[in-house]
Amino acid sequence: MGFVPIQLRDYVRLFLKSNRGETAEAVTARLRSAIEAHKAGERCDCGEPIWVIGSAEAGHACFTCITGEADPSEDYEIAEACDKHSVRSRGGRRKGGPSPDEYGQQLVSMPRSAARPAAAPSQSPPPASSDDPAFNPGITDDDVPF
Repeated sequence: MGFVPIQLRDYVRLFLKSNRGETAEAVTARLRSAIEAHKAGERCDCGEPIWVIGSAEAGHACFTCITGEADPSEDYEIAEACDKHSVRSRGGRRKGGPSPDEYGQQLVSMPRSAARPAAAPSQSPPPASSDDPAFNPGITDDDVPF
């Protein structure tokens, strides 16, 4: 399911009812900027099109990345941005974001049992060895009941 389309002026009116310290001019300017980015094909770091309403407040990102929810069916989007024909793609990439080749390398979440990629070499000294008499692990996860 998709967003609930709303006209810009109607959304600004609703927004101002809940956010008394804001001005219509400031809210409208942020929304218009997000609409222009959306029309230009701006994408979230995950590759999805940006959510105009959320992007006006939280930075250019998609609905799921802003809210953590997958289904926008009860959420507003500016009607102009709901028109799929008004968006042209920039190759699924946000300005300054990772290239499409890097998406396959980005790990967002993985189960504890999954194999971990090799860590990049670090400049810090290696951890102390258990053979070292000065090494004292203190309380570890194995010592704490869950």
